Amino acid sequence: MNTQINTQINTKIKTIKRAVLLGLLLSVNSAVFAENSQLARDQFDAKTKPIFDRSQVISEKQLALMQEFNQVAESGSAVAIFTGGKVQELQALGEQTITEANQFITEYQQFLSQLPETSSCYLPENVEKYQGTVAEIAKANEALGQFVAPTDSNDEIGATMALLNLQMHAGRLSSVVQMFQLVKVCYMTDAMGLTKEDVKRMAAENMDEDY
Repeated sequence: MNTQINTQINTKIKTIKRAVLLGLLLSVNSAVFAENSQLARDQFDAKTKPIFDRSQVISEKQLALMQEFNQVAESGSAVAIFTGGKVQELQALGEQTITEANQFITEYQQFLSQLPETSSCYLPENVEKYQGTVAEIAKANEALGQFVAPTDSNDEIGATMALLNLQMHAGRLSSVVQMFQLVKVCYMTDAMGLTKEDVKRMAAENMDEDY
């Protein structure tokens, strides 16, 4: 009887020890993942800050150019926009934005490679999406002069429509710069130790509460 009781006690002790050991291992792994993720975020920030800073300067130039476009258009001569090399200036700024965007994507891929797949920041599907967006904008930027220029120098209606195309293109260029910051939305959940699955579950729960 005593032998059976002792055996049961020893079995429970071993089970508790295993549970404690497993808990310790999980805690250590969690701490290591957290430290590695923080290091990856810090490195990513350091590498992309110059890209973001340069892109902000380009965006400010684009904004100033679009304001100039609007002023000319308000004066009643949208055609004048296409006669002073301003479209080519926007196109050049677009090329600079695309260059910075491609460099950002390269750094983003490196960032992802340093994260555990459970990280809420580990979203490799974003790479293809960003590459597709930049490729589309690059194609539009390359053809900018051909597709937006009015065919008739006296065609104010055509020039106004072309101006709208320019404004839409400039807006898409600005959205690329915003992408640089949007990828960092996950930083807070990642720092809290929430996994990708945790974030998905919380989002699903919030949707259920809304209904």
